[in-house]
Amino acid sequence: MVFNENKPGIWTYENDEDFIIGVLLKIEHDVGPSKSMLYTLSVDEKPISVWGSTILDQRMLGIKVGGLIRITYKGLGEAKPGLNAPKIFKVELDDGIVEDKE
Repeated sequence: MVFNENKPGIWTYENDEDFIIGVLLKIEHDVGPSKSMLYTLSVDEKPISVWGSTILDQRMLGIKVGGLIRITYKGLGEAKPGLNAPKIFKVELDDGIVEDKE
C-alpha cells in the first residue's frame, strides 16, 4: 500500500488571462488574519485553493458547491487615490450544454 500526502495547492496567477477550471468543493469565510474568503476547487482530482478578493468575492456570489467553474484573472483595474489597484476576475459557470463541433 502506498500513501501520498494530500497537499492542497494555492492558485497563483501572474498574467492577464491566466485561468483555473475546476469543481467548487467548498467556500470558507473569515480565513486567516485578513478574514478572507477561501474557495477550494477540485482540479485534476486535486484540491486547489483560491484566495478571495473584493471583486472575486462579488463574482462568486450565487455559485454553488458542486458547480464546474472557470476563474480568469483579467489584470489590474484602476487604482483609486490611497488604494491599491483592484484585481479583476471573470467567473463563469458551466451550463452543462455540450457543444457540437461539427
